[in-house]
Amino acid sequence: METPPHTPSPARGPLPRTAGILLGLGLGGFVDGIVLHQILQWHHMVSEVEGLGPTDLGNLRANIVADGLFHASTWILVFIGVLALAEIARSGRPIPRISLLGWMAVGWGVFNLVEGVVNHHILQIHRVRPGAANPALYNIGFLVLGALLVFGGLAVQRLDQRPGAILEWQSPRGNAPGEQSE
Repeated sequence: METPPHTPSPARGPLPRTAGILLGLGLGGFVDGIVLHQILQWHHMVSEVEGLGPTDLGNLRANIVADGLFHASTWILVFIGVLALAEIARSGRPIPRISLLGWMAVGWGVFNLVEGVVNHHILQIHRVRPGAANPALYNIGFLVLGALLVFGGLAVQRLDQRPGAILEWQSPRGNAPGEQSE
């Protein structure tokens, strides 16, 4: 027996949490790369690696290639997150938008925490703003922002779990976005 398009399928496949975290990881990486690497030009991916400081054209090219590989990886995370979101919509399950946004904030925060701890503190391949009077404050601020995003996102995603919360992306007929009604 085939399930009508407006009836949600049993809970199989990716969850909004999975899609949100993947989207948050990727979009958080985009914000880091676009704002900090390109617009503000505070650092590049490997700007603190000995012999690779962007002090000449050759080293700058190496940093730009590393930045490009970083952007490619964040793009892949966003792409997988969009595929997960599309699969949820295709299955007819509702997509709780507030919960999704909360999980995206969690993903962005996890990105900041992992990238900050690993790249800034353990590997020391770059700092947030190495030319600042106190670069450690920028590194700590990056981690604090990450923690705030994680805890704030966890709080926000719970808003969709309240009784009577009607915060889903779904048409009045119950169809998921993009589905045809019969």
